[in-house]
Amino acid sequence: MTTGVHQLVVSLVDDLFGPICAKTVSTILQNNQITMKEIIQHTGFDRRTANQCLCVLIKHRFVRYEESGEKIRTVRYSVDISQSLSLPFYPLFVNIVKQQHGDVAEVVLEELLHQGSSFKDSLLEICLVRLQSSIKDKHTVNMETLNSIFEVLVSRGYVEKTEEATEDGEPPTKKSRSSGGVMWRVNTHTFYTFMRDTQIVEFIKNRFDEGAGEVVSVILLLNNQIDGDMSQCSSSASYDQILHGLKNKSPNMVPFAKSYLDILTDSDLGIVKLVDDYGGGSFLINFSNFYLEFAKHHICSIVRERFGPKSHRIFSIVLAKRMIEQKQVAELALIPYKDAKELLYTLYTQNFIEIQELHRTPDFSPLRTFYLFHVPIEKLTSKLLNVCYKAIYNLMSIRKDNLNENSRLVDKSLRADASTLAATQQGIAPEDLEDMLTSSEKQQLGSCMRIVKRLDLGEINILDSICALTHFGNNQNVH
Repeated sequence: MTTGVHQLVVSLVDDLFGPICAKTVSTILQNNQITMKEIIQHTGFDRRTANQCLCVLIKHRFVRYEESGEKIRTVRYSVDISQSLSLPFYPLFVNIVKQQHGDVAEVVLEELLHQGSSFKDSLLEICLVRLQSSIKDKHTVNMETLNSIFEVLVSRGYVEKTEEATEDGEPPTKKSRSSGGVMWRVNTHTFYTFMRDTQIVEFIKNRFDEGAGEVVSVILLLNNQIDGDMSQCSSSASYDQILHGLKNKSPNMVPFAKSYLDILTDSDLGIVKLVDDYGGGSFLINFSNFYLEFAKHHICSIVRERFGPKSHRIFSIVLAKRMIEQKQVAELALIPYKDAKELLYTLYTQNFIEIQELHRTPDFSPLRTFYLFHVPIEKLTSKLLNVCYKAIYNLMSIRKDNLNENSRLVDKSLRADASTLAATQQGIAPEDLEDMLTSSEKQQLGSCMRIVKRLDLGEINILDSICALTHFGNNQNVH
């Protein structure tokens, strides 16, 4: 992993757990794998502080450990970078649960993400206190309601059991096991699966129409009911199963199901595949082809934003043709030869395209050599993924600096909101209260919040690109 990724991981841990844990993670990243003694030596922490820090990080799965040696046991710690990089997605996970199961489920998942892993009873007790302190009618939420919501989250696969359990203040090297029951944690795999399926449906809707998206969503729903994994292809769904699913979800789409399936299977995208003609046919979703097309879509968007529409047109042609000469690029792009040459060179110097030399003679003469342009999709995906992580880190740094500069106003606004809430609960009208913020302070605070909102939206857009590029990269690694 690059320095940019390491910076982002350390920054994420710093925001969530503070500077001590951030320094520990930074030390482990610098040494790849490291023992407890080396951690204490490099950080300067005492053993108790290092133990507690590692307990927290292991509980959240940001740090893992491996034991080696029979007579003399050696424990080495390393950072789970993929799990650490899931931190920016936590708000999206919470939003998914809120939309599907309501506010109570949102609080349960939020608290479980905050704790990393927890026992069911202690988790629900904390959630009950939070919910009852935030609503007027405390009898609307009780332990029975929370138990029911928790079981729903478990049945949907959003929450899973975990075997590892570490106790506060006790070193994880002792492999302590709690006798108080089963520990639970958030299953990020299920959320990524849901996000992937949503991206597939939206991609199909943008390429075709709403009806095609509905048909694909039914196939994906049937896949989740069978296995729901992130393998190369979904489980096959028969034509009768798809019709039955459409009757329950979109009855008006049933007469057009066959036409949409024919269009999708005949498409060059290759995302929907016909695997059997018997009884109307069986269909599946080819995730590998989707990852490739989705990554191409995001890469082309990056090229358009960074280099302009003409470069985007040239890049799309090279990407589609795989191997193509400079003269052919200019002709297909309908761009003057001189301009096409300049734009191609710009893309080449920025490593968005590469040149393949094909020599016609053994003397390797340039006059008798074909120079073919092509897109190194795998290398480019890896490069852009690192750029995205660096961009997330920069956005977080700017947001943190902006809030620190206006921390006095933010604190003052929070105190004003708390006073207004307390007065409202006592029956005092908000307009009867004295305004704690001046007009200039309100204007400055409003400007600060608008900047933070734009940064948050930018982060969400980058996360979408990270999803696309990560799926493609992981799929290539499997191959």
